[in-house]
Amino acid sequence: MNKHKHPEIYHKHINKNNYFEGWYYKQVSADSKHTISIIPGVSYDSQGAHSFIQCLYYNKQNGIEAHNVDYAIQDFKTINSPFEVTIKDNHFSYDGINIDINNKDLVIKGNIGFSDITPIQTNLVNPNIMGFFSYIPYMECNHGIISMNHRLSGSIEINGNNVDFTGGKGYIEKDWGRSFPSNYIWVQSNHFNNPSVSLFCSIARIPFGLFSFTGVICNFIHNESEYRFATYNGSKLTIIEVSNQSFSIRLKNSIHTLLVKGSTELSKDLLAPKLGSMNTTIKEGL
Repeated sequence: MNKHKHPEIYHKHINKNNYFEGWYYKQVSADSKHTISIIPGVSYDSQGAHSFIQCLYYNKQNGIEAHNVDYAIQDFKTINSPFEVTIKDNHFSYDGINIDINNKDLVIKGNIGFSDITPIQTNLVNPNIMGFFSYIPYMECNHGIISMNHRLSGSIEINGNNVDFTGGKGYIEKDWGRSFPSNYIWVQSNHFNNPSVSLFCSIARIPFGLFSFTGVICNFIHNESEYRFATYNGSKLTIIEVSNQSFSIRLKNSIHTLLVKGSTELSKDLLAPKLGSMNTTIKEGL
């Protein structure tokens, strides 16, 4: 199977060291009062290898909380077709998630089904969201969009609180490589006044040989039309304002201009990879 065209499948080569790979599943309830992102992944470093599941959960009553659960590497299994990732009793696929975690800080169990998966538009030159950069080996961090938007059904119980996600919206992406970028801005949302709108945008410092550059990838869907703003298609980035809580940028391709503003009031520390090891932290909100 072509890994460039199918970023969802497991990318690790058997001989790779200092390596990470993680899938990001985000679910928002129909009333927008509950959001949970679940991140299954693997980490390979000089100390060995392990798999993990991170959970970032938000509800309007109690705020935001983050959890990390480690597993043995032997608990991690994948299938390319039909795509599925399994970590012990937890299963992740195109069709949904089946989660069963029980440890001292986090008890979560249930099933959420997916329908109307929305992949991005691709072609031979741009097989995924990274465009032709996906063909360049040994990138520090690779990114893939699996679904910009899809419908949810089902419920999960989170530390004794049953949350119904039926009628809600979901999003799936993925990262793999050696390390997260040293500096980046990331934003994603399916919740706008127009329910057809979906947005993903990432700006990052990209090491490239002896040099580095600021790269941007952004995908915007409006009324079933897709608009791409990216370094590889000549789009121009203007950073208007950026702080720890907010940002404002302008993106311009050959036809369109997109102004993106984002802010967050609540965030938590999530573990992030550095040379494959999950020993650094990032601030992430929902």
